[in-house]
Amino acid sequence: MAVREVLPEEYDDLDQKLEKELPLSILGLVHFRLMRSRHLLREKMVLVDSWPDVSVLVIVDRQMRGTVPFAAGFCRGPDFASTLDSLLQTASKGLSPPVYIVGCSTDVIDALIGQYKSANTCPFRKDHGNNFVYALPAENIVPLAMPDGFRETELTERHLDAVIKAWPYSEEMDKIASVEKWFKYTISNFPTVCIETDDGRPVAWEMQQEYGGLGMLHVEPEYRRNKLGSIVSRTLAKKLTKEGQLVFACVDEINVPSIAFHEKNGYVRLPFEFSFIGYFFEANK
Repeated sequence: MAVREVLPEEYDDLDQKLEKELPLSILGLVHFRLMRSRHLLREKMVLVDSWPDVSVLVIVDRQMRGTVPFAAGFCRGPDFASTLDSLLQTASKGLSPPVYIVGCSTDVIDALIGQYKSANTCPFRKDHGNNFVYALPAENIVPLAMPDGFRETELTERHLDAVIKAWPYSEEMDKIASVEKWFKYTISNFPTVCIETDDGRPVAWEMQQEYGGLGMLHVEPEYRRNKLGSIVSRTLAKKLTKEGQLVFACVDEINVPSIAFHEKNGYVRLPFEFSFIGYFFEANK
């Protein structure tokens, strides 16, 4: 099977092809549009299985950049799992393991892993459980008033210590690559919303992640009865909508409070699940 890199002059056509595959292609499409609008596609390889018909897409870092290697994509269904495997093998060249991959439905990931005879020979590992995908229609974004004593800002580098401390996976991820560099990259390139107290203490925040979804929502425990989480999430969603972006979030299927939060705030569950996976390939020498 041939692996083909999409050329810049073909980006408009690719955009249209991915849009026709919605909602299944939502992670790949939003990531592609986000990278393109932020002029970051030059740092990426955009790989497909064929052209002009596309059944599998992988957008991946061209080289190591001091953060966790990352890939986002789309796969039409489990029948294309072996094709996805081939694209990921090509995508991993020049990178160090693991590469974290988003954008493929759970049935595709199960088929991808099922190609290998045992866990010992399989380079793919699911990251925790499956995820529901929730999209937020623009008409469901209802603004909330900010309580007295708080102000809306954006995340900056002065907030990094608080963000890193609050994220439960910081210590685990820092063993693979610099969490500080990763958060700097994220808040420097993608929209964020932060709520501070009048004296400048950050107490609630959320950011758009590199794959395009809203996430990392956090409210300091002593401020969790002021609707700050809903205010942050709706404000960030409104910001993305004004940019013409599709708004969505991935929610762990066992995270009942998060599911309730997103449904309360107007999100609509899409009819499939995604899996986040790590690709622990043998490093190229």
